[in-house]
Amino acid sequence: MMDIEKQLEELYEEIAVTVNNMIPEDWEKFYFYGQVSEDGGGTYFFYNQPGNKKTYHYSLDITERFAVSELEFYEQEDKLLDLSSKVREVFEEHNQDLWYSFTMSLDREGEFSVSFDYTNWFQTDYGFLEQLKLWKYKYLNEVPTDEKGKSLIEHYLKEYPHNPI
Repeated sequence: MMDIEKQLEELYEEIAVTVNNMIPEDWEKFYFYGQVSEDGGGTYFFYNQPGNKKTYHYSLDITERFAVSELEFYEQEDKLLDLSSKVREVFEEHNQDLWYSFTMSLDREGEFSVSFDYTNWFQTDYGFLEQLKLWKYKYLNEVPTDEKGKSLIEHYLKEYPHNPI
């Protein structure tokens, strides 16, 4: 049986290739988020472009911005969820602590990173949109300008000072 590092490396590479194939324009860096639990899961990613590194584009906007087949796009999105589930299965097979979500990033130069979050967000008061805002704050440096958003970040950082998401 393959060792855990090799299995994970192959899955990360397949996720990266899939994301790359889903982005219909040149990109500089992408952040991929996969959430998997016994209750289900989901994935999304954000990417920026070489000429505009501060603006990130949301994966779910691609079908609106470009003439791409929605069916093919969502099939690829399902594949990303399947691959994310396989990452979790590798952890389970090797008796590792099961994470709730993970974020991986890759840039054009091949710089790769992955981080795992073990917080079960289903057992908190943070809904999907709030989690997305927190994730964007951490990974995309997107600071909310409205009072509700600022309050959300402030509350989260008090509750989770190590910023696990």
